[in-house]
Amino acid sequence: MPRLFTPAAIIFFCFIFLVGCQDKKETVDKVKEKEVVKVEEEEPASEETATEPEEIPFHIDVPDMPSNLEEVVSYPIGLFASKDTKVKDEAVQEALDAIPPLSETANEGELSNLLAYVYSLYKMDYDDPKVIIDSLSIATTPESEEISEEEQTETFNVEIILDASGSMKKVIGSKSMMEIAKEAIEEFASSLPEEANVGLRVYGHKGTGSNADKAMSCAANELVYPIQPYSDSGLKEALGKFNPAGWTPLAQSLLEAQQDLAKFKGENHRNIIYLVSDGVETCDGDPIAAAKSLKASEISPVVNIIGFDLGSKDEQQLMDVAEAAGGTYVNVRNHEQLKSQFNKASADAHKWMTWYQKEKSGIFKNADQQKTAIYSLSNAWKNNISKEKYLISFSLQSLYTKEKITKEQELAANKMAQEFYDHHYGLVEEMKNTLIDARDENLASSLKEIKDIYNQNVSPGKKE
Repeated sequence: MPRLFTPAAIIFFCFIFLVGCQDKKETVDKVKEKEVVKVEEEEPASEETATEPEEIPFHIDVPDMPSNLEEVVSYPIGLFASKDTKVKDEAVQEALDAIPPLSETANEGELSNLLAYVYSLYKMDYDDPKVIIDSLSIATTPESEEISEEEQTETFNVEIILDASGSMKKVIGSKSMMEIAKEAIEEFASSLPEEANVGLRVYGHKGTGSNADKAMSCAANELVYPIQPYSDSGLKEALGKFNPAGWTPLAQSLLEAQQDLAKFKGENHRNIIYLVSDGVETCDGDPIAAAKSLKASEISPVVNIIGFDLGSKDEQQLMDVAEAAGGTYVNVRNHEQLKSQFNKASADAHKWMTWYQKEKSGIFKNADQQKTAIYSLSNAWKNNISKEKYLISFSLQSLYTKEKITKEQELAANKMAQEFYDHHYGLVEEMKNTLIDARDENLASSLKEIKDIYNQNVSPGKKE
């Protein structure tokens, strides 16, 4: 229901000023003689002191000027609160004419009362900031121009680590495990959302399985396709650069992946590592420790490990690695199972990226609307302040012209008005900044909420 304001009823009483009586001098023309009394000349009557008029203090029954924003909102709207009001308007001039003169000896309280009355004539209608405060309390929410650089560059990054050790030559059906893995990886990468980046690291793809080649093979750990948007020809070229060859530096591949994604801090990016291996560590590394380091790093990745046709003994180590990394483990036996895992990862990515982008867009849109409302409120208040100051200043000037106040009183009242509006303006700025801070805090909280949901659900190896 709209707020109704009743203008203050201004009642003027007639001010009666006492007029001093004229001096009187009593003249004696004749004095009667009395027989038994010696006749003496009577002295003239003493001159009486003129009676001073009694001065009535200046006072108009009007509310004090507001001291805070809540009082500004509740203060009655003035009779001449229109934005089109001018001091030269006939009705305004009549109201100024009705103001009784202020004594030259009027004190500060009387001058303040005069200013309060003039203020009451022009006090504008101020929107209540509680409407915006209520909207900020709803967690459905810096706006497009204030989105941080990190938020603007948020990415979805998938790095695939592929075991290219000699055991990947094993044939399942009509194809080697390496051929099956390459096909599945290519299909998976092509199905990721357009916004996603993908990278491919291989290890053990040099040398042979002999002890003589162990050092060279264990050092073979290469990012053959750097983290970047998917390119069909680029990834095919990268997949064609290697074949299964030597040993299994699994631990080192996890540490290298941590460096590959180092620029994508987990706070602002979504990082997923997908490790496909058919065997355990054979290069004397510690994959459990590497997995723990990966989990604790700033990239905060989701680590998912696919064991490819592993026996139960080797499978346990990869399960332990996945657990240490805070990720998931699944074992596949053939092409269809591997393809299914990749397809599920792609579907999850699409589903949750679409949801996340939609939710985030809605939050920023709402935050933009809130900021616009806050600045509109602030600007409206400041415009009202400027209008009131203008009208009060020219009204005081008019009162001086009408000889209702002296020049000194005009200047003093203007100074009072300036101090009042300086304080008022400062409160408006404080209100605006407080509301913006609340909006930003609400925005950050809302973004974190949807990001947490997103992070909990986007996982290539996540099980239903």
